Amino acid sequence: MHYVPEFLQQINYGQKAIFRGHADKEWLLIPSIGRHFSGDWAEVVEREKRCLQEFKKRSIPYLKSTPTSDMEWLCLMQHHGCATRLLDFTINPLIALFFATELSVETDGEVIIIEPSRSYDNVSDDDLFTRKEPFAYHPPHITERIIGQSGCFVYSPRPNKPLISKKLNRITIKHHEKYRFRNELSALGVDHSSLFPGIDGVCRVLNDVLITNLEFDDLF
Repeated sequence: MHYVPEFLQQINYGQKAIFRGHADKEWLLIPSIGRHFSGDWAEVVEREKRCLQEFKKRSIPYLKSTPTSDMEWLCLMQHHGCATRLLDFTINPLIALFFATELSVETDGEVIIIEPSRSYDNVSDDDLFTRKEPFAYHPPHITERIIGQSGCFVYSPRPNKPLISKKLNRITIKHHEKYRFRNELSALGVDHSSLFPGIDGVCRVLNDVLITNLEFDDLF
């Protein structure tokens, strides 16, 4: 039985489809910043803006190139682990499948498929924190990891509420099948070393060996 081809056969999507993998299917489509605040988001926006400005000032010495818009800055913040109103997606369903099959999470996973009604390559700074509708943003290749993960982002207008989309589908990934999926994905070149270029990717591959029953030969 080949698991990845069967997974791909379940996907009925158009050219605009984007994908996200959850290692636990109970996880909500709430961006990282929204998980910390349950009240009126209007009370958080000024703090959100202040964090953006502080990131701009403090990160400059470490950057190879400087983002040209606030949206690009938010993408960079998200990339480096800062809480933002963005949700990570990808245009490659196999990459979403990889994240849905995280071996250290002992629950069923899922791949989420969205066809956004709005997609942009450029976003104005003027109304960045006041937009009323979600949209997909396809950033320039500002980091190697975004390139490796075919990454894009979904903007959440209400960061502490689950993302709602008229065209949203989910595919469940059974926990006991994650190991088989990972083996097939590795054979297709989708693994930590390709998605996380550099030493970080190597270490994540080794972690899979250390915390599971995988053999070295399965992953290298």
